Amino acid sequence: MRRIAFFLVFFLLGTAFAALAQDTDLYRRAEALVRGGQLDQGIAILHEFLATDPRNLKALNLLGIALTQKGDLAGANAEYVKALQIDTKFYPALSNLAINEFNLKDLASSEKHFKEAAVFKPDDPVVNAFLGKIAFKRGDYAVAAGRFEKSGRFLSEDPGLRVALIQSDFETGRTDAALAELVKLDNKTLPLRLQFQLGLILAEREHAAQAIPYFEAVRSRYPDSYDAGFNLAVCYVQSKQPAKAIDILTALKKSGHNTAELNNLLGEAYEAAGQLQPAIDALREATRLDPQDESNYLDLAALCTDHDALDLGLEIIEVGLHYKPDSDRLVFQRGILHALKNQFELADQDFQLANRLAPDKNLSYVGLGISYMQTGNIGEAVATLRQRVKEEPADARLQYLLGEALIRSGVNPSDEGYLEAKSALEKSVTIDAVFAPPRVDLAKLYLRENRIDEAVAQLEKARALDPSDKAAYSQLAVAYRRQGKPEKAAQILPILAKINEEERERESHGRIRLVKQSPESSAQ
Repeated sequence: MRRIAFFLVFFLLGTAFAALAQDTDLYRRAEALVRGGQLDQGIAILHEFLATDPRNLKALNLLGIALTQKGDLAGANAEYVKALQIDTKFYPALSNLAINEFNLKDLASSEKHFKEAAVFKPDDPVVNAFLGKIAFKRGDYAVAAGRFEKSGRFLSEDPGLRVALIQSDFETGRTDAALAELVKLDNKTLPLRLQFQLGLILAEREHAAQAIPYFEAVRSRYPDSYDAGFNLAVCYVQSKQPAKAIDILTALKKSGHNTAELNNLLGEAYEAAGQLQPAIDALREATRLDPQDESNYLDLAALCTDHDALDLGLEIIEVGLHYKPDSDRLVFQRGILHALKNQFELADQDFQLANRLAPDKNLSYVGLGISYMQTGNIGEAVATLRQRVKEEPADARLQYLLGEALIRSGVNPSDEGYLEAKSALEKSVTIDAVFAPPRVDLAKLYLRENRIDEAVAQLEKARALDPSDKAAYSQLAVAYRRQGKPEKAAQILPILAKINEEERERESHGRIRLVKQSPESSAQ
């Protein structure tokens, strides 16, 4: 910001000096002194000059500039205000006043005066640069991006402006524009603080591979920095380079950074590298370091579940419940593990307890129904969900789960259960019009009945509600072909391929977070 102020001050000086070239010797002496940095002498002469010509706008503006360079922003602003009281349209004083107000963090006044200046010069790069910064500070990214794009040479001279423009473009969904601005930066001269900021901006928006060079640059300057190393490891995990993440994280541990979040990420990296026991050990260490964080127990239990280590998963959940006995998430996960072990009575108890701990989540019968379906015990799932639907007929998710369980039981159109399934799904859609899954199941039934147009309508609505639902797309491709629209079916397949790829990329994002503080700023 000081850099922009610096350029503006001398830009305005040039304007003022050119306009006053024919003025008195006294003014010219003041001009030369201020230009030469002899501020006190220049200020003294300007006071002498203004004593005889107190309404001289350019002298008042020059005095304000001199006081600004001396660091007396309040005194400078007083001179700018005097000039504006004489002529409210005197642009140099108006914009200089606004700059000083910005630097004094009086953003409301600064924005007001910059907007007044913009009336006279709407394309002025400096005015637009500052108005962009003000909009950016309050999170109005669309306005900020528009202003930054009009800031001309300052966008090139101040890399902080371009970084703010990149973030604004990302925030407003203009990803291609953001990436186009990114290549305009000279990374060799980019301050490390901005390199770290860019790494965060990119990594938070799932551009991990592009964030890596920025975090690497910071880490090369601060090799012991926890922040830079941790974030670089996050990006390596997200870009499927777990071995590099493991190297960085183990080095950080050896240097004394043995935190719960680091071990959680290390567990993620080991798992991605196919090293199960080190992954378990790292997640165990995370629970030891932060026993109150239930997420670490859930992550470790999930890892055990994925690898059929159900008894170990139960042990871990019990440890977590020792520290967090009222955690509905831990109790629910214990119920899932019991169900996977075919211990349905214990599972039922846990789901009931989880429901009492968090009644708004309706965990008990939903959890039990899901568990029965996961273990292939569809009959139990149907019976359980039928009972719950009788008690809570207006619950769209229960109606959906009942329909799903009945479909999985293998019902045919001639079966009573088939009609029950269709009725449950239609009720689910009616109860909650924005809940996508029952629409997909309902469309499957409509396809079996050769009600193609109705199936397509349900699937198109499901796709609109949840653009990441693979089942909706795959069924829609089938439905379009049966509808006699092969060209539409062909358009679905690339979308489905993209969803699959994005899903794989998200697999490594679930248990990790970025550290926000720049090591450069923390070192100051």
